[in-house]
Amino acid sequence: MKKFITRYRLFQTGQVIPGLVIHGQPAPYPVVNERAVRAGAGIMLVLGLFAFFQAFYLAEYLFLKILVIAFFIDFLLKVIVGNTYSPVSQLANLIVRKQEPEYVGAIQKRFAWSIGLALSSVMVILIFSLGIIGPINLAICALCLAFMFMESAFGICVGCNIYSFLLAKNIIATPAIRPSCAGNVCSIE
Repeated sequence: MKKFITRYRLFQTGQVIPGLVIHGQPAPYPVVNERAVRAGAGIMLVLGLFAFFQAFYLAEYLFLKILVIAFFIDFLLKVIVGNTYSPVSQLANLIVRKQEPEYVGAIQKRFAWSIGLALSSVMVILIFSLGIIGPINLAICALCLAFMFMESAFGICVGCNIYSFLLAKNIIATPAIRPSCAGNVCSIE
């Protein structure tokens, strides 16, 4: 049984830090470094903008195709395996390594990354399975870019806000302890 628990922790988004206190409340749940998450969103935003403008202005979709696969793999790793194995997360951690971490709950970040995984999955299906390249792809890209801009520039996690909304409406199960959000915009119960 111990082997299973150890293996499960390897596939957990975030880490539990014993004795961690966030906004005066104990945080016995998995957390991620918000600074690194924002840096990762910024990296993906810059890459996404380059591919988007190549497609929009030059009708050159090669970079978009490459980036869709890269984003799909990165989001898949973050959601399924954990952000420890994500190349973008590793680069982001390297960039912010000298800054003091700002920890937030990992569950809502994982939910937000699931939205990114869903959007990139739709793009993979549209481009590679159905051969559709055009305005629908650009619309999905624009939505994803808007989410990444909000995260990297303002620290507003749209996916986290959707997660909080779903919790408030009892659409998804409420965890035993509600994790902390960036900027303390959601309460810890």
